[in-house]
Amino acid sequence: MDDVRIYTGTLIADLVLQRSQNLKDRRKPLRALIQRMRNHDFAVAQVGPADLIQRVFLAISVVSGNETQADELMDEAERFLFASEFEVGQLRRQIQSETFYSG
Repeated sequence: MDDVRIYTGTLIADLVLQRSQNLKDRRKPLRALIQRMRNHDFAVAQVGPADLIQRVFLAISVVSGNETQADELMDEAERFLFASEFEVGQLRRQIQSETFYSG
């Protein structure tokens, strides 16, 4: 049997919502962004301190059997972030590959 190659992409996003005066102001747009991304099969989790008023850190991940597709999915995730109500501060993006042999 042939080797099986798996590609995982991880994107860590530092997002800012300048108009947010309290956690409640940030909650609605954050939930909408996370749900929109999950509806497109991205795994999304809020990471880092949850009590920051204007700032949020999200981790987004994808899995693919093709490196090009993993990279395209990461591009799509970035487009969702830039189209949201949040200002994108810093992005950290990484694609890793693993090889498995099932023989």
